[in-house]
Amino acid sequence: MKQFIVAEVSKNWTNDTEPRDLISNRFEEVINVNFERGYTLMEWKIDRVLINDVFNETIIAIFVKIK
Repeated sequence: MKQFIVAEVSKNWTNDTEPRDLISNRFEEVINVNFERGYTLMEWKIDRVLINDVFNETIIAIFVKIK
């Protein structure tokens, strides 16, 4: 098994987007799935960008194998 894995979670927002499916919910799911696979969250970063009325949030996370 790999010692490190990387995950990306993204969410696009427009004026019509319903605030139900938050990026935090998606990220929490990724954390839980990777924990079940034997990895724990080591570090993460969030980036946000606005392009033509679309707001994008992206989380990049590094997970390390649990020893």
